[in-house]
Amino acid sequence: MTPRRLIAGLAAVVALTAVAALTMGGGSAPHATPPAPRQPAAVAADPAPKPAAWTVPGTRPPGRAFLIGRVLRPIHSSIGLVRPRTPLGNQTWLLILSHHGHRGVALVPTSHQPKRATVDLRLLELRWTRVRLTVDLRALRLSVQRGTSTLGRFPIAAGGPSTPTPTGEFTVTDRVVFPEGGTYGPFALGLSARQTHLIPGWSGGDQIAIHGTTHPQTIGSYASLGCIRVGGTALKVLRRVVPLGAPVTIRA
Repeated sequence: MTPRRLIAGLAAVVALTAVAALTMGGGSAPHATPPAPRQPAAVAADPAPKPAAWTVPGTRPPGRAFLIGRVLRPIHSSIGLVRPRTPLGNQTWLLILSHHGHRGVALVPTSHQPKRATVDLRLLELRWTRVRLTVDLRALRLSVQRGTSTLGRFPIAAGGPSTPTPTGEFTVTDRVVFPEGGTYGPFALGLSARQTHLIPGWSGGDQIAIHGTTHPQTIGSYASLGCIRVGGTALKVLRRVVPLGAPVTIRA
């Protein structure tokens, strides 16, 4: 993928993250159209961390585990064609919700919210992962878990009242590295979640991401246009352990 295509795709993974202009004293945010996000000079897809997954065939790893599958070539599912690369150039990994023999039901990212689809598991490279993410919007907290162990609980910023962070079951679709000093920190996880409450004038796309911020004072508040902002410690953990295809639960 050329730098130009990568820069064009950046808007999708860092969508909906401009800072909401909050009044002092806990008042409501005044209506304002945020400026277009400042784009880094280049971005790059980041490979999945190897320690986070086990290859298949083999025994299921101990504790709670999730089956994920890499799309090796374009395949047909019950909802249409699934391509081996995301628009940002990452490998496409699907979360397998259930399986029997060669047939599985996968959570497939779409241009809207993800959908369940029937896939032929023989067309996927299968692995197990024990890593999962849980976002609690009420507590403004992100939990990173591996099996029964909690690797960290981190404060977040989430979407404001008029641009709420979507809730439901999603997956990690992209791992993206940014140059130092960028608006969104050095790293982001793109999710299969989509923002359906776009504001007038916003041109940054609709994909929800978990990323850093140059406005750490907003963490602990509902200050974004839908994305999840985290601090530097959380980013380091996420980059180290979260593979593509990992399950993400966002709950109110």
